[in-house]
Amino acid sequence: MVTSIGRPDAFNSIIKTVLFYFLMNSEAFIFCFAGEYLSTKSKSIGDAAYDSTWYELDSKDSRNILLLILRSQNQLTITVGKIMNLSLEQFSNIIKTSASYLSILLAMY
Repeated sequence: MVTSIGRPDAFNSIIKTVLFYFLMNSEAFIFCFAGEYLSTKSKSIGDAAYDSTWYELDSKDSRNILLLILRSQNQLTITVGKIMNLSLEQFSNIIKTSASYLSILLAMY
């Protein structure tokens, strides 16, 4: 996008680049939203099990619910190469980083 400024076909090139940028960000948003949703639902399973009357059940059922609560403390997440968890916070970091990178390219041009 930066290199197409000043060329005769700049408008078409910028439109293609902006469309590509929008589609890539949409894909990243979908993955990050799914990761956030999975993490939230995983946490809510443990909260629902804890809010139940597990202490009034017989010992076998109570033990199963306690194991469920213990298991839910390690939330399920979607990761990127086992480096970072995908969440809406990470999506905002991705957008901030790409905007600052574009700003640096425009300043250098």
